[in-house]
Amino acid sequence: MSEIVYGNLLYPQDDTPDETVLSAIRAARDVGVTTFDTADVYGMFRSETLLGQALAGSPREELVLCTKVGMPTGLGPNGQGLSRKHVMESVDGSLRRLRVDHIDVYTAHRYDPATPLEELMWTFSDLVRAGKILYVGMSEWPVERITEAAEIGTRLGVPVISHMPRYSMLWRAPEAKVIPVCRDLGIGQICYFTLEQGVLTGKYAPGAQPPVGSRATVPKGGRAPLMRRWLDDDTVLGRVGRLRPLAEEAGLTTAQLSLAWALQNPGVSGAVIGSSTAEQVLSNVKAAGVHLEEDLMARIDAVLGDSVVYGEE
Repeated sequence: MSEIVYGNLLYPQDDTPDETVLSAIRAARDVGVTTFDTADVYGMFRSETLLGQALAGSPREELVLCTKVGMPTGLGPNGQGLSRKHVMESVDGSLRRLRVDHIDVYTAHRYDPATPLEELMWTFSDLVRAGKILYVGMSEWPVERITEAAEIGTRLGVPVISHMPRYSMLWRAPEAKVIPVCRDLGIGQICYFTLEQGVLTGKYAPGAQPPVGSRATVPKGGRAPLMRRWLDDDTVLGRVGRLRPLAEEAGLTTAQLSLAWALQNPGVSGAVIGSSTAEQVLSNVKAAGVHLEEDLMARIDAVLGDSVVYGEE
Protein backbone atom coordinates (compact mmCIF):
# COMPACT_ATOMS: atom_id res chain seq x y z
CA MET A 1 0.00 0.00 0.00
CA SER A 2 1.03 3.63 -0.44
CA GLU A 3 1.92 5.70 2.63
CA ILE A 4 -0.47 8.39 1.47
CA VAL A 5 -4.02 7.04 1.35
CA TYR A 6 -6.62 8.96 -0.61
CA GLY A 7 -9.78 9.25 1.47
CA ASN A 8 -12.90 9.81 -0.59
CA LEU A 9 -15.28 11.25 2.02
CA LEU A 10 -18.39 13.14 0.98
CA TYR A 11 -21.08 14.22 3.41
CA PRO A 12 -24.72 13.20 2.75
CA GLN A 13 -25.63 16.65 1.38
CA ASP A 14 -22.23 17.52 -0.08
CA ASP A 15 -22.70 19.55 -3.27
CA THR A 16 -19.12 19.26 -4.55
CA PRO A 17 -19.42 18.69 -8.33
CA ASP A 18 -18.73 15.16 -9.49
CA GLU A 19 -15.98 16.31 -11.83
CA THR A 20 -14.10 18.02 -8.98
CA VAL A 21 -14.16 14.80 -6.97
CA LEU A 22 -13.16 12.69 -9.96
CA SER A 23 -10.23 14.97 -10.86
CA ALA A 24 -8.85 14.83 -7.30
CA ILE A 25 -9.01 11.02 -7.25
CA ARG A 26 -7.35 10.77 -10.65
CA ALA A 27 -4.65 13.23 -9.61
CA ALA A 28 -3.83 10.99 -6.65
CA ARG A 29 -3.63 7.97 -8.92
CA ASP A 30 -1.44 9.80 -11.43
CA VAL A 31 1.17 10.73 -8.80
CA GLY A 32 1.51 7.22 -7.42
CA VAL A 33 -1.15 6.85 -4.74
CA THR A 34 -2.33 3.25 -4.87
CA THR A 35 -4.45 3.03 -1.71
CA PHE A 36 -7.94 4.50 -1.61
CA ASP A 37 -10.32 4.55 1.34
CA THR A 38 -14.04 5.24 1.47
CA ALA A 39 -17.25 3.90 3.09
CA ASP A 40 -20.74 3.01 1.99
CA VAL A 41 -22.20 5.71 4.24
CA TYR A 42 -20.03 8.50 2.79
CA GLY A 43 -22.33 10.63 0.68
CA MET A 44 -24.84 7.81 1.19
CA PHE A 45 -23.19 5.61 -1.46
CA ARG A 46 -22.02 8.54 -3.67
CA SER A 47 -18.39 8.35 -2.51
CA GLU A 48 -18.06 4.68 -3.46
CA THR A 49 -19.77 5.30 -6.80
CA LEU A 50 -17.43 8.15 -7.77
CA LEU A 51 -14.35 6.27 -6.58
CA GLY A 52 -15.33 3.31 -8.75
CA GLN A 53 -15.90 5.62 -11.71
CA ALA A 54 -12.58 7.43 -11.28
CA LEU A 55 -10.52 4.24 -10.99
CA ALA A 56 -12.28 2.29 -13.72
CA GLY A 57 -9.67 0.99 -16.13
CA SER A 58 -6.77 1.09 -13.65
CA PRO A 59 -4.97 -2.26 -13.38
CA ARG A 60 -6.64 -3.95 -10.43
CA GLU A 61 -3.42 -5.44 -9.11
CA GLU A 62 -1.98 -1.94 -8.65
CA LEU A 63 -4.79 -0.76 -6.36
CA VAL A 64 -5.59 -1.31 -2.70
CA LEU A 65 -9.28 -0.49 -2.27
CA CYS A 66 -10.62 -0.06 1.25
CA THR A 67 -14.21 0.56 2.24
CA LYS A 68 -16.22 0.34 5.44
CA VAL A 69 -19.44 -1.13 6.75
CA GLY A 70 -21.53 -0.56 9.86
CA MET A 71 -22.88 2.99 9.82
CA PRO A 72 -26.60 3.47 9.08
CA THR A 73 -27.37 3.16 5.38
CA GLY A 74 -30.94 1.93 5.66
CA LEU A 75 -33.99 1.92 7.88
CA GLY A 76 -34.45 -0.18 11.00
CA PRO A 77 -31.99 -2.38 12.89
CA ASN A 78 -30.96 -4.30 9.78
CA GLY A 79 -29.90 -1.15 7.96
CA GLN A 80 -26.87 -0.62 10.20
CA GLY A 81 -24.42 -2.35 12.48
CA LEU A 82 -22.23 -5.40 12.01
CA SER A 83 -24.75 -8.21 12.03
CA ARG A 84 -24.21 -11.00 9.54
CA LYS A 85 -27.31 -9.87 7.64
CA HIS A 86 -26.22 -6.24 7.26
CA VAL A 87 -22.61 -7.07 6.38
CA MET A 88 -23.56 -9.72 3.83
CA GLU A 89 -26.04 -7.41 2.13
CA SER A 90 -23.75 -4.37 2.27
CA VAL A 91 -20.68 -5.94 0.70
CA ASP A 92 -22.42 -6.66 -2.59
CA GLY A 93 -23.55 -3.05 -2.88
CA SER A 94 -20.02 -1.81 -2.25
CA LEU A 95 -18.58 -4.18 -4.85
CA ARG A 96 -21.12 -3.01 -7.41
CA ARG A 97 -20.49 0.69 -6.78
CA LEU A 98 -16.69 0.27 -6.74
CA ARG A 99 -16.90 -1.77 -9.98
CA VAL A 100 -14.67 -4.54 -8.68
CA ASP A 101 -15.05 -8.21 -7.78
CA HIS A 102 -13.23 -7.93 -4.45
CA ILE A 103 -12.43 -5.38 -1.74
CA ASP A 104 -8.85 -5.39 -0.47
CA VAL A 105 -9.56 -4.22 3.09
CA TYR A 106 -13.12 -4.37 4.45
CA THR A 107 -13.31 -2.28 7.61
CA ALA A 108 -15.81 -2.48 10.47
CA HIS A 109 -16.59 1.21 10.81
CA ARG A 110 -17.24 1.20 14.56
CA TYR A 111 -17.56 -1.52 17.18
CA ASP A 112 -21.13 -2.83 17.39
CA PRO A 113 -21.97 -4.03 20.91
CA ALA A 114 -25.19 -5.59 19.60
CA THR A 115 -23.30 -8.11 17.45
CA PRO A 116 -21.15 -10.86 19.00
CA LEU A 117 -17.60 -10.67 17.73
CA GLU A 118 -17.72 -14.36 16.86
CA GLU A 119 -20.60 -13.60 14.46
CA LEU A 120 -18.77 -10.70 12.82
CA MET A 121 -15.48 -12.52 12.37
CA TRP A 122 -17.27 -15.64 11.14
CA THR A 123 -19.02 -13.45 8.55
CA PHE A 124 -15.73 -11.84 7.50
CA SER A 125 -14.22 -15.32 7.25
CA ASP A 126 -16.97 -16.43 4.88
CA LEU A 127 -16.48 -13.32 2.74
CA VAL A 128 -12.73 -13.98 2.49
CA ARG A 129 -13.35 -17.55 1.43
CA ALA A 130 -15.93 -16.38 -1.10
CA GLY A 131 -13.31 -14.06 -2.61
CA LYS A 132 -15.32 -10.90 -1.95
CA ILE A 133 -12.80 -9.40 0.52
CA LEU A 134 -9.12 -10.08 1.09
CA TYR A 135 -8.37 -8.55 4.48
CA VAL A 136 -10.17 -7.21 7.55
CA GLY A 137 -9.81 -3.90 9.38
CA MET A 138 -11.43 -1.90 12.19
CA SER A 139 -11.97 1.82 12.73
CA GLU A 140 -11.98 3.53 16.14
CA TRP A 141 -12.49 0.35 18.13
CA PRO A 142 -11.83 0.00 21.88
CA VAL A 143 -8.45 -1.61 22.34
CA GLU A 144 -9.95 -4.57 24.25
CA ARG A 145 -12.26 -5.37 21.34
CA ILE A 146 -9.42 -5.04 18.82
CA THR A 147 -7.49 -7.64 20.82
CA GLU A 148 -10.49 -9.96 21.03
CA ALA A 149 -11.28 -9.65 17.31
CA ALA A 150 -7.63 -10.32 16.42
CA GLU A 151 -7.63 -13.50 18.51
CA ILE A 152 -10.83 -14.76 16.88
CA GLY A 153 -9.57 -13.80 13.43
CA THR A 154 -6.34 -15.71 13.94
CA ARG A 155 -8.32 -18.78 14.96
CA LEU A 156 -10.54 -18.49 11.88
CA GLY A 157 -7.64 -17.79 9.55
CA VAL A 158 -8.74 -14.21 8.91
CA PRO A 159 -6.18 -11.90 10.55
CA VAL A 160 -7.02 -8.28 11.31
CA ILE A 161 -4.41 -6.22 9.45
CA SER A 162 -5.42 -2.60 10.04
CA HIS A 163 -7.04 -0.17 12.42
CA MET A 164 -8.12 3.39 11.59
CA PRO A 165 -7.74 5.95 14.40
CA ARG A 166 -7.93 9.71 14.44
CA TYR A 167 -4.27 10.68 14.88
CA SER A 168 -2.38 13.91 14.37
CA MET A 169 0.17 16.26 15.90
CA LEU A 170 -2.66 17.69 18.00
CA TRP A 171 -4.58 14.47 18.71
CA ARG A 172 -2.26 11.77 20.04
CA ALA A 173 -4.69 9.73 22.15
CA PRO A 174 -3.98 6.47 20.23
CA GLU A 175 -0.37 6.55 21.45
CA ALA A 176 -1.48 5.54 24.96
CA LYS A 177 -2.92 2.11 24.20
CA VAL A 178 -4.13 1.54 20.65
CA ILE A 179 -0.89 1.92 18.72
CA PRO A 180 1.32 -0.10 21.14
CA VAL A 181 -1.20 -2.95 21.43
CA CYS A 182 -1.75 -3.06 17.68
CA ARG A 183 1.99 -3.13 17.03
CA ASP A 184 2.25 -6.20 19.26
CA LEU A 185 -0.59 -7.80 17.31
CA GLY A 186 0.88 -6.94 13.90
CA ILE A 187 -1.92 -4.47 13.10
CA GLY A 188 -0.97 -1.28 11.26
CA GLN A 189 -2.62 2.11 11.73
CA ILE A 190 -4.19 3.93 8.79
CA CYS A 191 -4.73 7.35 10.32
CA TYR A 192 -7.44 9.84 9.45
CA PHE A 193 -7.85 13.53 10.36
CA THR A 194 -4.06 13.74 10.21
CA LEU A 195 -4.51 17.37 9.15
CA GLU A 196 -7.43 17.88 11.57
CA GLN A 197 -9.76 18.82 8.71
CA GLY A 198 -7.36 21.47 7.48
CA VAL A 199 -6.39 23.08 10.79
CA LEU A 200 -2.87 21.63 10.54
CA THR A 201 -2.32 23.15 7.10
CA GLY A 202 -1.89 26.51 8.83
CA LYS A 203 -4.62 28.17 6.77
CA TYR A 204 -6.61 29.33 9.82
CA ALA A 205 -5.15 32.28 11.74
CA PRO A 206 -6.19 33.45 15.22
CA GLY A 207 -8.68 36.31 15.15
CA ALA A 208 -9.10 36.13 11.36
CA GLN A 209 -11.99 35.03 9.20
CA PRO A 210 -11.51 31.59 7.61
CA PRO A 211 -10.33 31.70 3.98
CA VAL A 212 -13.14 31.81 1.43
CA GLY A 213 -14.04 28.32 0.25
CA SER A 214 -12.34 26.54 3.16
CA ARG A 215 -14.13 23.81 5.09
CA ALA A 216 -14.84 26.21 7.96
CA THR A 217 -16.97 28.40 5.66
CA VAL A 218 -19.07 25.62 4.19
CA PRO A 219 -22.55 25.53 5.80
CA LYS A 220 -23.09 21.84 5.08
CA GLY A 221 -20.51 19.84 6.99
CA GLY A 222 -18.27 22.85 7.70
CA ARG A 223 -16.99 23.54 11.21
CA ALA A 224 -17.93 20.09 12.42
CA PRO A 225 -17.58 19.61 16.20
CA LEU A 226 -14.19 17.91 15.88
CA MET A 227 -12.90 20.87 13.90
CA ARG A 228 -14.52 23.55 16.07
CA ARG A 229 -12.43 22.41 19.03
CA TRP A 230 -9.39 23.95 17.36
CA LEU A 231 -10.97 26.80 15.39
CA ASP A 232 -12.39 28.33 18.55
CA ASP A 233 -9.01 28.29 20.29
CA ASP A 234 -6.73 31.13 19.23
CA THR A 235 -3.87 29.65 21.26
CA VAL A 236 -3.95 26.47 19.17
CA LEU A 237 -4.19 28.40 15.89
CA GLY A 238 -1.30 30.61 16.92
CA ARG A 239 0.87 27.63 17.76
CA VAL A 240 0.01 25.91 14.48
CA GLY A 241 1.08 29.10 12.70
CA ARG A 242 4.46 28.84 14.41
CA LEU A 243 5.00 25.45 12.75
CA ARG A 244 5.41 27.13 9.36
CA PRO A 245 9.06 28.21 9.86
CA LEU A 246 9.91 24.69 11.03
CA ALA A 247 8.29 23.25 7.92
CA GLU A 248 10.10 25.68 5.65
CA GLU A 249 13.46 24.75 7.21
CA ALA A 250 12.73 21.16 6.17
CA GLY A 251 11.63 22.23 2.70
CA LEU A 252 8.00 21.38 3.41
CA THR A 253 4.63 23.04 3.68
CA THR A 254 2.89 22.91 7.07
CA ALA A 255 0.51 20.27 5.69
CA GLN A 256 3.39 18.13 4.44
CA LEU A 257 5.12 18.46 7.81
CA SER A 258 1.96 17.33 9.59
CA LEU A 259 1.53 14.28 7.37
CA ALA A 260 5.21 13.34 7.61
CA TRP A 261 5.00 13.67 11.40
CA ALA A 262 2.24 11.04 11.58
CA LEU A 263 4.04 8.71 9.19
CA GLN A 264 7.15 8.93 11.37
CA ASN A 265 5.42 6.78 14.03
CA PRO A 266 6.59 3.17 13.42
CA GLY A 267 3.09 1.89 14.18
CA VAL A 268 1.57 3.95 11.35
CA SER A 269 1.24 2.36 7.92
CA GLY A 270 -0.58 5.16 6.13
CA ALA A 271 -2.05 8.64 6.48
CA VAL A 272 -5.38 9.49 4.88
CA ILE A 273 -5.66 12.74 2.96
CA GLY A 274 -9.05 14.18 2.14
CA SER A 275 -8.10 16.77 -0.45
CA SER A 276 -10.89 18.66 -2.18
CA THR A 277 -8.83 19.68 -5.22
CA ALA A 278 -6.25 18.07 -7.47
CA GLU A 279 -3.76 20.79 -6.46
CA GLN A 280 -4.00 19.82 -2.77
CA VAL A 281 -3.43 16.18 -3.68
CA LEU A 282 -0.31 16.98 -5.68
CA SER A 283 1.13 18.90 -2.75
CA ASN A 284 0.21 16.53 0.06
CA VAL A 285 1.57 13.36 -1.56
CA LYS A 286 5.05 14.85 -1.29
CA ALA A 287 4.99 13.98 2.42
CA ALA A 288 5.54 10.32 1.57
CA GLY A 289 9.02 9.07 2.35
CA VAL A 290 10.04 12.22 4.25
CA HIS A 291 12.18 11.62 7.33
CA LEU A 292 12.01 14.18 10.14
CA GLU A 293 15.06 14.50 12.38
CA GLU A 294 14.64 13.97 16.13
CA ASP A 295 15.54 17.60 16.80
CA LEU A 296 12.73 18.78 14.53
CA MET A 297 10.25 16.43 16.20
CA ALA A 298 11.26 17.86 19.59
CA ARG A 299 10.84 21.42 18.33
CA ILE A 300 7.35 20.58 17.07
CA ASP A 301 6.44 19.29 20.54
CA ALA A 302 7.81 22.46 22.11
CA VAL A 303 5.76 24.69 19.81
CA LEU A 304 2.47 22.84 20.36
CA GLY A 305 3.00 22.45 24.11
CA ASP A 306 -0.10 21.69 26.13
CA SER A 307 -2.41 22.09 23.13
CA VAL A 308 -1.73 18.45 22.34
CA VAL A 309 -4.42 16.00 23.46
CA TYR A 310 -3.03 12.74 24.85
CA GLY A 311 -5.61 11.35 27.21
CA GLU A 312 -8.91 11.01 25.33
CA GLU A 313 -9.68 7.77 23.49
